[in-house]
Amino acid sequence: MFSIDTSRDFLAKLEADFADSAKEPGSGRLALNCAMTAYHMHEWVWGDWLKTDYAVWKALGIRDVETFLAWIDEVCPWFPVIQGLTNGAKHFTRNQPFQALRVGAPPFMFGTPGAGFDEGAWDGPMPYVTGGKEFLLFDFGPEAAEHRWMPAAMLIEVVVRFWREFFERYAPPVHGEASTNRAESS
Repeated sequence: MFSIDTSRDFLAKLEADFADSAKEPGSGRLALNCAMTAYHMHEWVWGDWLKTDYAVWKALGIRDVETFLAWIDEVCPWFPVIQGLTNGAKHFTRNQPFQALRVGAPPFMFGTPGAGFDEGAWDGPMPYVTGGKEFLLFDFGPEAAEHRWMPAAMLIEVVVRFWREFFERYAPPVHGEASTNRAESS
């Protein structure tokens, strides 16, 4: 498929999508493209090699694609948000347990890059104004308390990092490369 034939090729696409999104952190198009790639990565991994890699099944405690997805949801808690964003975009679904927003200033959040004293707004996110700086933000609602808002760039980065680490730990070696598959030594 346009020279994207393996899960490693798709991981390279994810890395490129993430780099593009990082260059333009206010672009909903680039963030959504990266999120969709990050979500569909599980299908590429499963179809390319995991469906027959029983050593990794044992290491992960899975038995099929459904338990693989459940394992991802458990070890990468933000993955269901990426799934919701992907499915919401694909199927025009607006009833999500979160809102995906484009704002002019994120709410003030300690320890959150891009939402501190220099960028944050005290009373919540400020609306986006054409021509101004823009931020992408998830709003999980008032019931999420201090975890109500999450910059989209941070959430997407967590999921991209998950896939990087997954490949480092579990993917079969590239042809001619020494095995670094820790599942074999578990």
